[in-house]
Amino acid sequence: MQKKLINSQLTNYKTYLMVLDDMIELAENVYEFKNIPENIDIGYVNKVLLKNGSIAWFMDEVLGLIALPYDVNNGFDIYGRPTSITARSYNGRYYRRLNQGEFIIMYDNNRRLSLMPKIMQRAERIAMCIRTEDVNIVQQRTPRVWKTSKDKERTLKDMLSNIDGMMENVMAYDNIELDDINTVLAPAPYIVSDLDLHIEKEWASFYRLIGICSVVEEKRERLITDEVAMGQGGTVASRYNRYTPRQRAIDEINKKWGTNIEISYYDGVPTSIKEKRGDENVSISESVSTSWL
Repeated sequence: MQKKLINSQLTNYKTYLMVLDDMIELAENVYEFKNIPENIDIGYVNKVLLKNGSIAWFMDEVLGLIALPYDVNNGFDIYGRPTSITARSYNGRYYRRLNQGEFIIMYDNNRRLSLMPKIMQRAERIAMCIRTEDVNIVQQRTPRVWKTSKDKERTLKDMLSNIDGMMENVMAYDNIELDDINTVLAPAPYIVSDLDLHIEKEWASFYRLIGICSVVEEKRERLITDEVAMGQGGTVASRYNRYTPRQRAIDEINKKWGTNIEISYYDGVPTSIKEKRGDENVSISESVSTSWL
């Protein structure tokens, strides 16, 4: 019994980690950076922004423009911005103390906080729904309740083991009354369809959090454009909540160090499939550009 409980808890945790990993991948890769200096690992930048809520950009005399996580040294100014920081590398071999004016802080969102607690909470809710589905599906098998006396318990277990092992011939003893030991219970109600809809809504809530459009409609088959637009108000607000501080930091970086970095929200559909349009061969990624709808 204890072994089954441990296995169930491990499965719960693995399911949670699976959902959380999917969410992190999406949250880290919704913005596209262009003209990034070769010393900048934009994947690492996105990871730090999501986890820590901010990252420091600064110019190194040897490495050039780089972006690293940081620790605050001497407090903050009147707007809550750090006045002195120590930037640190992932491997712990690089440290750089920087004063105000030598660095630019890029924030993940206007609240200047990490989104990870919110993402983890949503991952936990979705994982719970998935595991509930698993349990409900298992419960569709007709359960059996066997009643017998204590002195016949071992005999009954051996017999059930043979039955579960799909043995064609099962031996029973004279003192086992088969009609008296088997009771069939009705299976649990099937609720997977309702849970699937609930999971879709939970994912839609997550998409809205990170600025990805999603429409979940239970009953109506078609929505007019205005209805979709009104339903995506929260998504647009979330998108600007994360886009604005990035763009603000990019503008300051370009002005301070003469770079030409650009940032935009991923709206295209990347693919290598070619399509014929008129007399020109163009890729789908070049020809498809969607709006925030």
